[in-house]
Amino acid sequence: MKVMKKLSLSICLGLTMGAAMAQSAPPIRIAHIDTFSGPTASTGATVAKTLQYGVDLVNARGGVLGRKLEVVRLDNAGDSAKAVAMLNSAIDQNIHLMVQAGNSGIAGSLQSALDKHNARNPDSRVLFLNYGSALPDLTEQKCSFWFFRFEAHQRMKMHAVAQYVSKQPNIKKIYLINQDYSFGREVSADARKILPTTRPDIEFVGDDFHPFGKVKDFAPYILKIKQSGADTVLTGNWGNDLALLVRASREAGLNANYITYYGGLYGMPTSIGPAGENLVHQISSWHPNVPVEDKKPELERYQQEFKRRYGEDLYYTSILVQTEMLARAMEKAGTATDVVKIAQALEGMVYDSPFGTVRMRKEDHQASHPIYINELVKGVKYDAEDLKLGWKTMIAVPGSQTELPPACNMQRPS
Repeated sequence: MKVMKKLSLSICLGLTMGAAMAQSAPPIRIAHIDTFSGPTASTGATVAKTLQYGVDLVNARGGVLGRKLEVVRLDNAGDSAKAVAMLNSAIDQNIHLMVQAGNSGIAGSLQSALDKHNARNPDSRVLFLNYGSALPDLTEQKCSFWFFRFEAHQRMKMHAVAQYVSKQPNIKKIYLINQDYSFGREVSADARKILPTTRPDIEFVGDDFHPFGKVKDFAPYILKIKQSGADTVLTGNWGNDLALLVRASREAGLNANYITYYGGLYGMPTSIGPAGENLVHQISSWHPNVPVEDKKPELERYQQEFKRRYGEDLYYTSILVQTEMLARAMEKAGTATDVVKIAQALEGMVYDSPFGTVRMRKEDHQASHPIYINELVKGVKYDAEDLKLGWKTMIAVPGSQTELPPACNMQRPS
């Protein structure tokens, strides 16, 4: 009997100590290197909220490998050199996972710096998870084993736009206006190349580039658009550059369709206002009314929870997908530090997410997912920023139809 009591006591103590160790286990830290100051800080703030929400969803079910996820926020101030400095700071803190979204130029600088670091320092390698940097080259000519992109890139989205334009005979004259950096120039070049494949009669009546984040008054650009006779404006602008562009358009009475990559970003619908009804469109991986349209009310919880917590509409759903797929990869690999094993677990992963099926391609680490073209309209369940206007799907392109042939010659670690 005494033996049994001692055995029971030992088991209880073991379980208690195990639970205590699990509770005291250090968190798995994720460096979030993004723009939290400067003219595009509002976008960085929304990304940060979405990443935290994704981390909280994972932590709510117990975290990963008995440990919680924790975000370490590092401000790159919209500057590539500062971003690389923040990467070095993360490495100094022994962080093995990094997330970045937005500016493709900054993403490219981080990718190059990380490739060099990982080649020289196999014991402190870092894995780069990206959402929102839309330059195709990042998973094509510049692809890297250490880099994964969880959002369709710009060219994949342009093919979805081409499908939409093919069904819109009223779109005849398009004006292109973009920020003057790599992504903006890609949008312009690909629009000219891809849209005529479905609509050879399309006429491009303007093609402007402006300094990134420095234009305070877009009235001169709007005047050129009006004089061109364009019925549609296609733009890859984001942040304040999109808000100010649309605001100037509204003030000048420009009655043209807008096809935007980022019209649903926080603050954009408010800047657009009622004048955007039936005119403003966005390209997205999801929008809050998709579960309503698909008659899946159980999936409305994500919009409802995010809105209740942050007072904003859920936009960056690919960040939630990214966080969940990372968690699954670490569980499968059995490690939070061996980034080679985590990367291998991510390769080829298929995730039937609440926002559609997502496939991470092994050949180039480029994800595919459904792409939506949406219009700002009245009469939908979820308004955009309480405007009495919200997003309605005009066309939904399955992820399998957005994939392009791989253009990557990836160098893998030996």
